Amino acid sequence: MNALPPPLIASSKPHCTIMRPTMYRWCLSKAHTVILLINVTTPHTPMTDADNNKDKGDSSPISHQSGGQDKTRIHQEPAQADKTRVNQQPTPPVDKPASSAQQPSQAPRDVTRFQPATKQPAPQEGNRHHVNDKTQFRAPTSQRPPSSEKSQPTSAKKILKGRFELESILGTGGMGVVYKAKDRLKVEAQDRDPYVAIKVLSEEFKTHPEAFIALQRESRKAQRIAHPSTVKVYDFDRDGDIVFMTMEYMVGKPLDQMIRQYHATGLPRDDAWAILADICSALAHAHHEKIVHSDFKPGNVFITDSGMAKIFDFGIARAVAKIDRHADIPQDQTVFDAGGLGALTPAYASLEMLQGKTPDVRDDIYALGCVTYEIFTGEHPFDRIPADEAHKKKLKPKRITDISKQQWKAIEASLAFKRENRMASVDEFYHQLTAKKKPKFLYAALLLASIGGAFFAYTQFINTTLPTAAPTVDLNEFEFKIRYQLSQEKIESLLIKPSFSSEWEGNIWSELRALNEMQKGVPDEWYISIRDKIYQLYVQKISQMMHAGKHSHTKTLIGNGYRYTDDPTQLDNEAIKLTSAIQLKAKNKNAREMARQRLAEKQRQSNIKQTTLSTEKKRDAGLFNVALTNVNRQLQCIAKLNMRDFNIAITKLRTLDHTRYTKLESEFTTNLARCISAIGKKNPEHALDAKRYALRIFQNNPAIMAVAIKERDACDLSIAGLGSNGDRAACRDKLANGGEGPMLVVIPGSGRLKPFAIGKYEISYADIAAFCKKTEQCEINKSGNQNYPVTTFDISTVKRYLKWLSKNTQRTYRLPTKREWVYAAKSSHYQLDPNRNCHLSTRGITKGGELVRTTIGKQNSWGMVNYAGNVQEWVYRTGKKLVAVGGSHNTSMDQCTATATVEHSGKADKQTGFRVARELVDI
Repeated sequence: MNALPPPLIASSKPHCTIMRPTMYRWCLSKAHTVILLINVTTPHTPMTDADNNKDKGDSSPISHQSGGQDKTRIHQEPAQADKTRVNQQPTPPVDKPASSAQQPSQAPRDVTRFQPATKQPAPQEGNRHHVNDKTQFRAPTSQRPPSSEKSQPTSAKKILKGRFELESILGTGGMGVVYKAKDRLKVEAQDRDPYVAIKVLSEEFKTHPEAFIALQRESRKAQRIAHPSTVKVYDFDRDGDIVFMTMEYMVGKPLDQMIRQYHATGLPRDDAWAILADICSALAHAHHEKIVHSDFKPGNVFITDSGMAKIFDFGIARAVAKIDRHADIPQDQTVFDAGGLGALTPAYASLEMLQGKTPDVRDDIYALGCVTYEIFTGEHPFDRIPADEAHKKKLKPKRITDISKQQWKAIEASLAFKRENRMASVDEFYHQLTAKKKPKFLYAALLLASIGGAFFAYTQFINTTLPTAAPTVDLNEFEFKIRYQLSQEKIESLLIKPSFSSEWEGNIWSELRALNEMQKGVPDEWYISIRDKIYQLYVQKISQMMHAGKHSHTKTLIGNGYRYTDDPTQLDNEAIKLTSAIQLKAKNKNAREMARQRLAEKQRQSNIKQTTLSTEKKRDAGLFNVALTNVNRQLQCIAKLNMRDFNIAITKLRTLDHTRYTKLESEFTTNLARCISAIGKKNPEHALDAKRYALRIFQNNPAIMAVAIKERDACDLSIAGLGSNGDRAACRDKLANGGEGPMLVVIPGSGRLKPFAIGKYEISYADIAAFCKKTEQCEINKSGNQNYPVTTFDISTVKRYLKWLSKNTQRTYRLPTKREWVYAAKSSHYQLDPNRNCHLSTRGITKGGELVRTTIGKQNSWGMVNYAGNVQEWVYRTGKKLVAVGGSHNTSMDQCTATATVEHSGKADKQTGFRVARELVDI
């Protein structure tokens, strides 16, 4: 600090001197009072104690702290004027720091990008509880899958969704791997920055039942809490069994690397305050959106080359109640519980998180306190010991010596083990960490007594004891006026040359806001006038920058200009003009680019024409042969037919040599029709798609149009004998006009008896409703007995129903033969249901005698229900003779079996119904 000026000789006029650049102000009043004032140093250039103690000699300083932010030191020397030094810690405002963090130097080409995986040294004894803070999946050993990366992209380039080309690994963690990827759409659009970061779920994490949901939830939450200090998330998708999320690609380094770089001293204070402003703003925004990070740590904060701090990995859920912290884990890893998809890092998890309690914003505040402590010191407050162990050991963090008492109290409160002892919000934490108390300026007033002669006055000033001081003035009023005058002068000096640099904007806003705080939100006329003057300067500067085409600076000025007005209309209009200007500039740029591309294309075409004809033919012949090889490989029909690739190859052949292609087209279509027909036997659905695609390539081609593809039979042999396994092992045919036929089960063949399908249940009124409505040959049962068996049909109506059903399903339906019916009823293990609906009367208990729903009853091993009792069913005996089998609700229990048979005329009665049989396709 510069030496103080010499004492002034008393005079009758007030005399003031401004000493630059330290802004000392000396004033000598009419009453011969010498007053020394010093302007507080600007934020982010704090004075050290060494500065304050310089030139003090042997005298002891008198120190007074005000709010932990403003430090005042007074030093008196004999026969000299009083010296006052004021040092203020940096206090960036919450909404905008007074000055940005120090920018890193120009990064080399191999600069660390998005937390690359690096091998860490072995843990030291003092940090045995985790060297790094990585998030990983931990399940019980018996449940942990074998380590595998089969589903992860290999070192060779991998393309996701035909768009994202993975180039290199940026970082790894328990939840997944982060890749640097090139977006082919951006490349095609000639974007200057075609790169994105892609997070892919790891093989180990994918085995968790809710892993897919976790990444989707992280993507959704990150998009919901979009903020300048959170990593942008673009989209969430999957490619086969690879689940991934696309994010912005950043250049810089993670905060944990910076902390390790400054582990002995902590981060430079300018950088520290700027980083804290960014991460506190982002966390506060997330909390306002009701989202708790739950895994906040230095490894989840990224510092870009522009100096901005960004938080990532939002959306990872809560953690387990019991964690194995002493296993041989060389890193601070995030642990997942088996009951829910939660995560935490023990060294940064609050006591409540480790106990499995409900998430709370104060859990993030504990982690924020740990991170803040590390930023200032380079060390974890509890040597990476988890909160529950630290609480048991009654550990306390070591006091940070180079911050104020108030700042230390804020950090200490955030590190409280119990949730109720921490502050309630990040806003409150940051306010306590950065708030300034009103500095209590010390003043010295020397009253020189009036004496008769100049010599006696001079002698008295030098050699005698100072006389008694003047009566005490109101210190608060005096201090306010001094501070107010200093703020006015600082603002007016800043307005002399309004540079609108980041430093200038930060300084003038800081001064004006401090002035408003002094006035307790009730501004005077000078404040209103100067605020409007600053606003008008902003309006003029915005107009100048807009005219100069400096849109980025204009955007910043508009954003900051809102602070100086209560009527945003004019700035809103400027913002609209800016948006239009940016769009017009982009449009003009695109137009120029298109013109350049057209010119380049024209030049390229000119160059092509200058190439010799023989070279062209040789090149085209080579390309033709490559496309022809691709077509022939597809037509071998060995693997799945890829019609998209086939179409591309055919288009290439037509373009390169149409004459040669025309000679080969007939061969192509013949082989393609053969291939589609072969596929149709195994996969009718794929064959139908291929045929439709082929007809778009070869329109109205006879060979392809002649390909007949039978749709897959719903009742095929693959489910024969499995009807008792539920509805998935049963089958239904679709009706031509919508709806479905009766539910069937497939019966396996035996000897000369071919496999066939038979109704799982007796035909109910619900089954025949569509037939009655369409044909009007029967009445629809409008009672509530829709699920009861049909007993009102005679055999002729049954035949008409079976004929209608066959026509509408393109399948053959009929009544079963007695042999088929009995074979299906006995199944592989014949056993009568003791509760079957047959007549029984004994000891006052009566059973049977009335119908029950078709679905009631025990099914046999092949899935057939009510094969004995309820209604007897029509079947054909040898020679097409109609009989009824299985007994009914009126048949006595001992006679009510699957083999019970009676002659029947075919007329409708209340105890006779039927069950359909269907022939299988290609049997």
